[in-house]
Amino acid sequence: MFWNIGVTRTNPNKLLLIIAIMLSAMILPSFEIRSNLPHVRLDDALIFGAFAINLLLRLTRRSRSVYDIELSYHEGQRKGLRAVTKVFLLFLASIIISNLFGVIFLNVPFGIRDVMEGVTLAKYYLVITLALSLDLQEAEFSVLRKAFLVGFGFILLLAWSQLLNVANINAWLTPFFAQSHLNNLVDANPPRVLGTFDNPNVMGIVSVLTMTLFVTWFYFQRNDRSRAAILYLATGLALKLTLMTISRTAFLATAVVLIFLSLWAIFKLHFKKEILIKVSLLFILTLTIFYTSPRGFTSRMREATDLGNSSSAIGHFLQIGDAWGFIKQSPVLGWGTAKDKMTTLVDDEYALITRRYGVIGLAMYLWLFLRPAKAALRRVRLFNFYASEPGIRESKTLLAIAFVAATMVIFVYNLTAGAFYNLQLMTLVALFMGLIYRTEGESD
Repeated sequence: MFWNIGVTRTNPNKLLLIIAIMLSAMILPSFEIRSNLPHVRLDDALIFGAFAINLLLRLTRRSRSVYDIELSYHEGQRKGLRAVTKVFLLFLASIIISNLFGVIFLNVPFGIRDVMEGVTLAKYYLVITLALSLDLQEAEFSVLRKAFLVGFGFILLLAWSQLLNVANINAWLTPFFAQSHLNNLVDANPPRVLGTFDNPNVMGIVSVLTMTLFVTWFYFQRNDRSRAAILYLATGLALKLTLMTISRTAFLATAVVLIFLSLWAIFKLHFKKEILIKVSLLFILTLTIFYTSPRGFTSRMREATDLGNSSSAIGHFLQIGDAWGFIKQSPVLGWGTAKDKMTTLVDDEYALITRRYGVIGLAMYLWLFLRPAKAALRRVRLFNFYASEPGIRESKTLLAIAFVAATMVIFVYNLTAGAFYNLQLMTLVALFMGLIYRTEGESD
């Protein structure tokens, strides 16, 4: 594998690069180089820069592979690499076929902006394969977890500062993240916090994804009372952050994931008294935070149920309707990427993907998320929660449980927005995917 050479030849270097990419995706905005060029992210530079250096060293034969370290280590790595490569090749093939069909038979132009679709796909592939190349043991897992919690702590601090406008932060710092829509988001009445993201809906879904980790650890991990209390508090903070974004999609995803994980824990742990108490406590916490939320949040939730008069819902339906008209004309192979001909503003990623690449492309797109979820479910089935001792096996299994729940969150989010075309959000999801692929072929 190309991550086993060059600057990422050693496991500590891989870990440092993964942490840098993760923190960049969590807390840094994109940067404008020139007005006529796409914004650039630090994590883009890190992943493509490391790959370019490794490729150069490989071509000049200055770096040697380290495949002789440990047979079981590389077998798990190779299995994960084969799986993710197949997924991306299938998706890439559907994209190429759809674009050829669009250019030849539908007279759709193909331009530089359409080429960027391949660059986006390449970034996610590199991020996933970097994560799966990491030998994830207890020490590495602990460092990753602490780094993630530091990043989330920074997000929480910034979000509360935005809500309260501490030190007039919305005038000098928030604009770096909210590069558009500042007046009708953070400065609106009620304000919608966005943390380190450029849209409160993205912030909302990231807080839900984080909450899946906290809830999974709270339900399934062997915790003493103090640790359980900390996880309970962390879950409450993540839930409160979600409601502070006033994102209805994030709220729906919250309800889905809490019900899913609660039922899974109850049945998996056979209705034990301890888990029933935890589920009850989390239910009380959720209701308390919900009913003590500002009036602006509850009014926005009520508006969401009135689809006939909701301006937001009407806007979503109109954009999906436009895409559906094109889908009916070319349902199997779509129209190709066609960014210069058709709008990219479709508030439903399933509709956008189907319009571009047809139902075949949609199937490959869904498999991109479902394939690692399948691997995660397999690992959970093989784990005995009663016979196993706490350690790296338990940590990886809990990560797998959280990923299954996170996949459901992403699928809900894609109904009104989209994860794949948000480079900041999808980079975090891709790192998560890579860790799951890495554990698929392991026996530890």
